[in-house]
Amino acid sequence: MHPNKDPGLPKEAGPSFLAVARRVSWKPASVLFSFLLFPALLQAEAKFQEISNSVVQINVESVQYSFQSPWESPRLQGSGGTGFILEENRIMTNAHVVSGAVQIRVKRPNQKTDYPARVLYIAHDCDLAILTVDNAAFFADARPLQIGPQPELNTPVTVLGFPIGGNRLSITRGVVSRIDMDVYSHSGVDAHRIIQVDAAINPGNSGGPAIQNGKVIGVAFQAITSGENLGYLIPPVVIQRFLKDLEDGIYQGYVEFGVLDTPILNPGQIQALDLDRPAPYYGVQIYRVIPGSTAAQGLKPGDVLLSINGHRITGEGDVEIQGSLYPYVELVDHLFDGDPVKVEVLRDGKIKELSLKSRKTDVLDFQRRTYGSPPEYMLLSGYLFQPLDANLMDAMGGQWSANGDLQVLYRYHYHLFHGLYKEGGLDVVLTRRLAHPSNSYGDRYLNQVVESVNGKEVLNFRQFVELLGKAGSSEPRIVIRFIGSEIPLVLESQALKNDNPEIARRYGIRKLYNLNGEAK
Repeated sequence: MHPNKDPGLPKEAGPSFLAVARRVSWKPASVLFSFLLFPALLQAEAKFQEISNSVVQINVESVQYSFQSPWESPRLQGSGGTGFILEENRIMTNAHVVSGAVQIRVKRPNQKTDYPARVLYIAHDCDLAILTVDNAAFFADARPLQIGPQPELNTPVTVLGFPIGGNRLSITRGVVSRIDMDVYSHSGVDAHRIIQVDAAINPGNSGGPAIQNGKVIGVAFQAITSGENLGYLIPPVVIQRFLKDLEDGIYQGYVEFGVLDTPILNPGQIQALDLDRPAPYYGVQIYRVIPGSTAAQGLKPGDVLLSINGHRITGEGDVEIQGSLYPYVELVDHLFDGDPVKVEVLRDGKIKELSLKSRKTDVLDFQRRTYGSPPEYMLLSGYLFQPLDANLMDAMGGQWSANGDLQVLYRYHYHLFHGLYKEGGLDVVLTRRLAHPSNSYGDRYLNQVVESVNGKEVLNFRQFVELLGKAGSSEPRIVIRFIGSEIPLVLESQALKNDNPEIARRYGIRKLYNLNGEAK
């Protein structure tokens, strides 16, 4: 059919009015519209080019230690990530991009060479880091990016980065699909606000900016591999807290509220507690208070936590913040050490108002992964003792599960829930036996938690090493007892003086122990 013929008219009728209108009226209007839009498109393109030129490719050489053979030299590995330029010649990226780094090199998309960079600040608890480059040429003509407000749900975002080792800037787009609070995988234990997007986030994207309306509204940092296009951003509220924490030149980290609680949802429970509160603001009931935490200054097991800083708590443990529901710990998560926390509790049938001060604690340190430091260990007559922390659990957890070593798994995973925690405490585990005549038939002691040395209770790994040193120098025998076991490990102090050097030579071990940098 001829394009200028109307199918509803006979051939001799000629071109239709509609066809003529398309040729005569609509085309000039389209040209005029494009002409008016063209400058705006050029301006948007120039602005986006400025943003792109402030995105940084990061290549890292880092060290990785073995926690199964902690005396071994670290392994060198290469990795890549993304960052972006902030004011004062700073580069923001993820902590996990530069953890354990021995060499960092960075390059912007419009640069033909890379530059050495160094870490200024690193925060493993919120997976953020600040780098800088001493050569000012790296920052020439760069426009520092600004941190914007939290995006709304179902709004578009653009994620920039260098995924899968690519040398060219990659751009993916998606929408904000969820805003919540969740655990950050880098530390494995710290939970903060997150933004979920359906833009593709792959290895190498980490540390890259998510852009909306020309500003950074998130930092790409993790993804769910089992889901399709489920990526996560560190939101502006966490970014801004990190930057504010650095204003005095020292990163202090997060405070801990420090309670374990249970929801109040059952009608019988509500009646038994005599909660004369409007639904659904029944609060949550505390069943454990962690020593040294913010809550330890006044809260008790059995208290019903009704509100924090004026925000009422629902029976499910949520509070309303700017029209959205979040877990109530969100109200404390962005405070700093010493900031006031006002709580309202129901205790013994009476409502009490308490004033607390935000406080840091070592309550979760043993479950927080550490990076860049050699593992602590002690070799004694071929027996390997190690502190039971997150790094050791990552290395040994699968083996313990397969072997049914329930005690060590229980001690780690239920340390807080069952009140096993002591302030400053850290379990010590016998994890391995290097075969030698002095330790024949010693496998029965493997994967047990140390209780005492020569009758003195072991609180943490440092104290354990100190007790061994004292016992070995002043007593004929070292008697190590384990939790839940009646059979102790007995070592002759005099024999250790010969056995330890011989075992070290046999297995090519240069250091018999490592303790916070102290090695021998």
